[in-house]
Amino acid sequence: MDLISMMRVFVMVADKGSMASAGRDLNLSPSVMSKNLSALEDRLGARLLTRTTRSVSLTEVGHAYLDRARRIIGDVDEAEAAVSSVTNAPRGHLRITAPSTFSYRHISPHLPVFREMYPDVEVEMIISDNELNLVENNIDLAIRIALMRDSSLISRKLASNPRAIVASPDYLKKKSKLIHPDDLVNHDIISFQLGSPYNEWHFLIDNKPKVYTAKGMLQLNHGDAILRACINNGGVCMLSRFVVGRHIAAGTLVPILENFLQEDIPIYAVYPSGKHLSPKVRAFLDFLIDTYGSVPYWDEHGDHNSDAAIRASK
Repeated sequence: MDLISMMRVFVMVADKGSMASAGRDLNLSPSVMSKNLSALEDRLGARLLTRTTRSVSLTEVGHAYLDRARRIIGDVDEAEAAVSSVTNAPRGHLRITAPSTFSYRHISPHLPVFREMYPDVEVEMIISDNELNLVENNIDLAIRIALMRDSSLISRKLASNPRAIVASPDYLKKKSKLIHPDDLVNHDIISFQLGSPYNEWHFLIDNKPKVYTAKGMLQLNHGDAILRACINNGGVCMLSRFVVGRHIAAGTLVPILENFLQEDIPIYAVYPSGKHLSPKVRAFLDFLIDTYGSVPYWDEHGDHNSDAAIRASK
């Protein structure tokens, strides 16, 4: 048993919290898993895991060793990727992360197509609305919807992301006019929870920037929840076009105050600046760019009959 293989077993068990689950992912029998862990602990002269019949947990030494083991495995994988890049054949384990609302709609539906194109690439996606540290978490590529300020990351713009203020047609029929940002005080607002940066709505009024801080009688902590409330006549909200674009195109939502809005926080793919861009990462990055196109299918002006749009609508 080589050291790297033993480390991989240990890291997988620590991540899964279960010998059986880790064994299934690694396609190893329980006895082989146990032998690898025992051999690693014997080599180190320390117990890394506390094992019971139902679960495993890290010891204090195990916690300290886990971070180092991750980095070592990452370095080995990167070295192998650098060598494999000579053949330019995407292969290996691709670890990505993306925010929930975007990943559900515009990444997950396309992963089967990517896997069909690159059958030697194994994809792991961590769905998180937190900006995970890519190096510490051994992540190859992250999707970020934010202004890029971290100089340690290389970014590639995937698409523009103008936000839209919308309401349902039935809501607008029964409410007073809404033709100027000042009219918002007379309307029901659906906002994110207090303190969310998404509650800052940016307008340009008389050539001067103005920020309206949305505070609704409905305060929800997820864009999909806000969308459903808005479609069902709950009031006025602001959401990204990748969420509301097809609803605008279908007429179930109506865009409002478009001439005043100053909202565009692009969608980026980012990766560590010191990390070799392996064929698997480059292939996935190019795949996303080709899938989204210059005018993304989710925009109300995009191609809603494209294969990508149809996949995303299912």
